[in-house]
Amino acid sequence: ALRNSGARPGDVVAVQGIGGLGHLGVQYARRMGFETVALGRGKDKEPLAKELGAHHYIDSSAVDTVSELQKLGGARVILATAPSAKAISSVVEGLGVNGNLLVPAAPNDPLTISVMPLIMGRRAVSGWYSGTARDSQDTLEFSALSGVHPMIEKYPLSRVAEAYEQMHSGKVRFRVVLTMGV
Repeated sequence: ALRNSGARPGDVVAVQGIGGLGHLGVQYARRMGFETVALGRGKDKEPLAKELGAHHYIDSSAVDTVSELQKLGGARVILATAPSAKAISSVVEGLGVNGNLLVPAAPNDPLTISVMPLIMGRRAVSGWYSGTARDSQDTLEFSALSGVHPMIEKYPLSRVAEAYEQMHSGKVRFRVVLTMGV
């Protein structure tokens, strides 16, 4: 999504959510040369955001995310990775002029976005489907060349039911990987 976003090195790119998809988004944004901003809830996530490569961390539970993004000049792109319609809808005005809100996450509820900030700022909201063979190949190659690493929790295949339950209960922070063999 980021490579097709129109953002250029040095542009402010924010990643909303630092979970399974967002922790990769922060790494990609940093390695693509963007001024990377991680958006999360809670001061406890700041060390991880910085470790992943974020230049800035905005704690949406403590400050106004939109104001903080505008202090940075507004984001050229916000990559919305947390599947929360409320959280996604709340960041639109943090975009700069001609900014784009990219939405690869799929919240269950509809987004509620005021049209005037889109019109006045020439902002856009775009869905992004990923996972095509070409996307996957390009992403793996970029990851290998630039040192992007996923954070995972391993479970043996014999514990697949437990892994599934942990994942769906929200107890897994990033991604589950099932292993086979010894």
